[in-house]
Amino acid sequence: MAEEKKRYTAWIFALIFFAASISNSILFALLSPNLAAELDLSHHALGILGGYYFIAYSIGQLALGSLLGPISPRYLLGVSAIFAASGCAIFASSHSFGSALAGQLLIALGLSSSFLGVVYVIGRDLPSRFSLMVAISQGLSNFAAASLSLLFGVFDVEVSFREPYFAATLFLLCLAILLFLFIGSRQNSVNTIPTEKSSLAGKLKLCVKSRPFWLAFVFYSCLFGVIVAYLDLWDIQFQVAFFRKTPGESALFNTAASLGIIIGSFIVGAWSQHRGDYVIPARVFSFSAIIAVAILLSIHLPDFWTLAANFLLGFGLSSAILSLTIVQSELPKKVHAFASALIVTGGFILGGIIQTLIGLSLDQDIEFAYIRSLSDLLANFFDSVQQPTEGFYKYQAGFQLIGIIVIVGCISSLLLSSKKLLKRRSPKIGNS
Repeated sequence: MAEEKKRYTAWIFALIFFAASISNSILFALLSPNLAAELDLSHHALGILGGYYFIAYSIGQLALGSLLGPISPRYLLGVSAIFAASGCAIFASSHSFGSALAGQLLIALGLSSSFLGVVYVIGRDLPSRFSLMVAISQGLSNFAAASLSLLFGVFDVEVSFREPYFAATLFLLCLAILLFLFIGSRQNSVNTIPTEKSSLAGKLKLCVKSRPFWLAFVFYSCLFGVIVAYLDLWDIQFQVAFFRKTPGESALFNTAASLGIIIGSFIVGAWSQHRGDYVIPARVFSFSAIIAVAILLSIHLPDFWTLAANFLLGFGLSSAILSLTIVQSELPKKVHAFASALIVTGGFILGGIIQTLIGLSLDQDIEFAYIRSLSDLLANFFDSVQQPTEGFYKYQAGFQLIGIIVIVGCISSLLLSSKKLLKRRSPKIGNS
């Protein structure tokens, strides 16, 4: 009983570190209007702060993740939390773009070990419940982030970005101590069995030669990249800058998308598990994301319908998690961990690139004329549709990239095929 308690205690603190990582991204989005105002940042500069964060996070995830095992998790996660706390302190004290960027990069480096850290602890201490515990960890972490958005929205919180980041500094320092005390130093049982002889180059070769890997990579990168770019920065900025919402009101719109992701993740996972296949769930959910994007991009919606469309968008994007199921089903077991790390890293990198490109497109006023014409046509054809404003046209100029990326992800789902599904159906074809 005491040993079981230690295992769950280690998981809880690893989970808190992971939840802190996701919540930090949402916190940056929630505070971005005040950050831009206090530091006099352009859309492009704000996009760089958000984009470079996720690129640094991705690089750190690969670098630090590979050290779990050779380095005790208590030291790696504990020191990572201290790095993140230092970055929060620098960010909170910043008075220029340069110092804010330095703080962001240090935060990203520190928090980048959090996801692989909780996965490592689950695999080490709770291997028989691995899939369930990873799903629970993902759901609870996103719930924590959604709760933060809801808090800002319900109470219409408007504060300087400095106080929350100073508070985050103290929280992460305390968490670093708790990680060091309770995370444990026991080696992952997977690493204690000398059966893995494949080199890193060999694993990479197996992934590169695999068609399912590339489809999973594109599917996850596109859908999760949009989650990163939209929820962690631009949804808030769009609502404040172009729809004249307060930061609190914009947080509620952001929460709707987060709730869609949380609910959608459980449903798409249960559906895929029930079918014993991922193809149809991936196609249906990604197509629903396209519907949401098309509505948001072409119609100036009233508030209620904007909330509903954001929820539908998050619901559809939640199917990105099926990419890891593709890896488990279609690739050799010895490359599962490596392939999953590459896919997740691709999602963060693309999210960072999208954030940067949206900021650039807004400052350069890049837009497709036919999208603007479609909005005008719909507004004239349907009396219930609001007339587009100049602010809505500016919003379209940034959001159109989101639409393109979601379409690419949906196309990749159309190319998926499942060996398990084909094997289950083949006898019926033969009997006919």
